Amino acid sequence: MILITGATGNIGKEIVQDLLARGVDFKVMVRKEESRKLMESRGVKCVLGDFSHPGSLAVALKGVRQVFLLTTPQPDLVKIEGSFLNEARRAGVDRLVRVSAVGAQPWAASPLIRAHGQCEAQLETSGLSWTILRPNMFMQNLAPMYGEQVARTSTLFAPAGEARIPWVDTRDIAALACTVLTEVGHEGLVYEITGPEACTYSEVAERLSAQLGRTIKYVDVPDDAAYNSMTGMGMSPWFAHSLITLFHMFRANGSTALALGTLGRITGRTPRTLDNYLKENIGVFQGTRAGAPVRSS
Repeated sequence: MILITGATGNIGKEIVQDLLARGVDFKVMVRKEESRKLMESRGVKCVLGDFSHPGSLAVALKGVRQVFLLTTPQPDLVKIEGSFLNEARRAGVDRLVRVSAVGAQPWAASPLIRAHGQCEAQLETSGLSWTILRPNMFMQNLAPMYGEQVARTSTLFAPAGEARIPWVDTRDIAALACTVLTEVGHEGLVYEITGPEACTYSEVAERLSAQLGRTIKYVDVPDDAAYNSMTGMGMSPWFAHSLITLFHMFRANGSTALALGTLGRITGRTPRTLDNYLKENIGVFQGTRAGAPVRSS
């Protein structure tokens, strides 16, 4: 039995559909009763559980041998996952597949990336068999973060300089995760996951221009202005600072970021392109369709 956490997010919902199609025995853990009812209406085994309540985790982990672990970015991420690992060991879990992030290191400047690095370290010493997935920036966050501003101002604002970023589609991350969960031979490995090409924000603006039929301009904004904009829209100071310092990492890498072939080699599928993602979501950039919230999952 596999337990899927983060099942209502961008990656998790795709994993659910993939595993259903494969006929794999799994269940999902959700926090809210309405999410449980929705999952069960789709024929998905579901259990209520909350990372903040260890008692609920023991119930969720009953009979589970593998876990797909995806947690929401938050300041106490290391503590929360540490408690989960303890419960997983007590429940007899054998293997855990964890979604981390590009650049994860225990000493990273970004609080979020540092937390991912520390979570990786405690998983590696947990006694559980593990596989770690380190995706790059999600394509699925482009429309929610920038769609409205592009539609309104024909401008793409970001503190990215001319850094190249190999955006990856969350559907492809899910496909890789399902392959890892249903095959042997991935134990003790860390997979860096990118899309098929690395593009600058200037190039994203050019591609939007071509699809929209009007000029979209990219403006490289100062860090402080970007931070104030993020917090002004309701983002927590912790998460806004995490994103700004993540952009520091991208800018430091400059034009050296590479698109890796990990997805294709492991899944046997051709990764989705940025052009296809923009085409699918062009209504958001036109202002004719609302974008989904920015998600980490």
